Amino acid sequence: MGRRVHEENNFIFFTLALLLLLLTSAIVASVADGRGMMVVEGVILVTQVVAYMSLHFGRRWRVFVVVTLLLIALANSVHRATDWPGAAPITLTLTLAFFVGVAFMVARRVLFPGHVNANIVVGALAIYMLLGLIWATLYLLVLEVFPQAINGMEHIYWADNFSNALYFSYITMTSVGYGEITPAMPISRTLAYLQAMIGSFYMAVVVASLVGAHRLWRKSGPD
Repeated sequence: MGRRVHEENNFIFFTLALLLLLLTSAIVASVADGRGMMVVEGVILVTQVVAYMSLHFGRRWRVFVVVTLLLIALANSVHRATDWPGAAPITLTLTLAFFVGVAFMVARRVLFPGHVNANIVVGALAIYMLLGLIWATLYLLVLEVFPQAINGMEHIYWADNFSNALYFSYITMTSVGYGEITPAMPISRTLAYLQAMIGSFYMAVVVASLVGAHRLWRKSGPD
């Protein structure tokens, strides 16, 4: 993979990994199987591996990905071995840290770029997908503390609830809101309207950024 991945296509590989995560969580939730949570946990780890191999942001970035990957794998193993209730919040916190970290690093490369190509556009899509994943993780963390915080979502193990959290996250960010899942407490309501605001703001910023960069590139001429 290393030879095929470079600065002109690295975001494409990572975005495909994110898409695999979204599709896998939906398929697992649609099939009644007690091992579904292990599949979701495994695909999240695969996403981290793809991030390590495709996103070349320096040595500190690689250390960050490896550390979060190992700690998440350890927390998942502890949960399966002991059923310790503290494993879920720890896993979610580490997963949130990974999603926030990768979104920040990708945004540094994608927003206000020197020129626009297909890889940059796909990178912008990756950030949007990561925003949905960040808020889905936040909603799951809220459920760990306040089990009644979201109507339509039970307080069950986070991996079994991941598809529902993703659904609620993305329909909130797109301001669709079908009504099956709704925030029931001030903390969850605050997260919901903040997500809607940030989602709308991001779309405006990314369109202005990409259009501006493209116009500047055309005006200055290709190298």
